[in-house]
Amino acid sequence: MRIIPSLILAAALLVSCGGPIDRKAVTEAVDRQLEAFPESRLQDLYKSFFQDRFGPGHIISDREGALKYITSELEGAGAISGPYTEPCGWEGNYVRVSLRAINDGLVSADGLTDALVKSAIPVTDEAITDWKKEWRAILSEIKSSHPGLPGLAEDSASLDSLLAAGQYACHHSEEYSLAYSPHYRIVRKELIKDLLKQTE
Repeated sequence: MRIIPSLILAAALLVSCGGPIDRKAVTEAVDRQLEAFPESRLQDLYKSFFQDRFGPGHIISDREGALKYITSELEGAGAISGPYTEPCGWEGNYVRVSLRAINDGLVSADGLTDALVKSAIPVTDEAITDWKKEWRAILSEIKSSHPGLPGLAEDSASLDSLLAAGQYACHHSEEYSLAYSPHYRIVRKELIKDLLKQTE
């Protein structure tokens, strides 16, 4: 059986780009974040896409420790602004839940901790290998749709170095942190309806 050369090329491009992504959905996710948080840099976008793929799995060790960390963070956070929830990445598998929801009585610290633990998944080496391919495809779309993103080349190189060193999680950028002082936890999308009494 003869394989059409164009199909071979298409398959090669698919592998090199890290598998199928919805380019329109990626662009819309970037637009959404930049509209809500205009000080976002590439690493902030990376963080959202990464969280959409892996949820909170890379930071959960035990429930009591997670609850204690939420309580401690609330004590030092002061007033928290912004939306109660925001979707992560281009698929919206996970949602960021602001700790403001606890301060405003929409959810208890225990309830958010339980949802956080239920949302955690193990991060395997194989999954990270797949993620690197997916990120390359996402990055290609970001460079195409948002070439004027501040610090794009510099931040892209930094993320390349991070992944090359076998690391995958990163903090928010200094610009993002100073502008928005983020305080949230990552929860699986299906758990949000039962978790919150109301959302903005």
